[in-house]
Amino acid sequence: MKLVILGSGSYSGTPKPLCSCENCSRARINPLLRRTRFSLYFEKTLVDPSPDLHYHLERLNGKVERVFITHAHFDHIAGFPELQVFRELDVYSHGQGVETAKRLASLFLGGASPERRAWRYHEIPFNEWIEVKNMSVFHFRTVHQPIENAGGFVFDVKGKRIAVTGDTGPEILDDKEAVKAMEGAELLIAEMTHREAIPKAHLGVKEAIELAKKVGASYTLFAHISHSNHTHEVLEKKIREAGIRGEVARDFTWVEV
Repeated sequence: MKLVILGSGSYSGTPKPLCSCENCSRARINPLLRRTRFSLYFEKTLVDPSPDLHYHLERLNGKVERVFITHAHFDHIAGFPELQVFRELDVYSHGQGVETAKRLASLFLGGASPERRAWRYHEIPFNEWIEVKNMSVFHFRTVHQPIENAGGFVFDVKGKRIAVTGDTGPEILDDKEAVKAMEGAELLIAEMTHREAIPKAHLGVKEAIELAKKVGASYTLFAHISHSNHTHEVLEKKIREAGIRGEVARDFTWVEV
């Protein structure tokens, strides 16, 4: 099973407009260092339709049948109307995510299920396994203030587990239920937004590595990288030194699970 990180960046992307930090300056010269906002694709499933979704879909050129939304922040949901190219769609999230997706579709496409389309919305509970076509999904809550509801997912697809943290503060390290659900996954996709953690908001480098060690996935991709983080090369060095089997994702990083 192939999986692709469509976007590896955080809310502003890299380069961030009007920013002259090291990462932004380098990314303006080298396209390989650019980062669009986070989004993930596998098995006709999209996680988080970012504001860069048109760019992602244009290059992916693949069908989307299911959409999972971790939370309703701009950089994780604003591209939702771009899914208008698909006639049938099932959307899964907590209540806040579902309602925000419906409002975006209504505002820009004329209805929650636009004309000549069959879009279905499913509010899913936290801390329960649910059955979705050809996969089982565990939805766990994360702390990501100031938004009220945010979560991550564990997907069990064809006997392979893919864990996605979504945006989360370092408090996830003490969430035994979430860590247990992710434990031993074939692939962990962990956010590594900043150099230093922001309590109740985002993981730092140290905390993302600690989470990877706790989960013990066969392979870990670190994503949602801010322009203000270390350079890609420094982050890769820190992961190697920590003994983590994995890599810092770039845009359109493909992995085989």
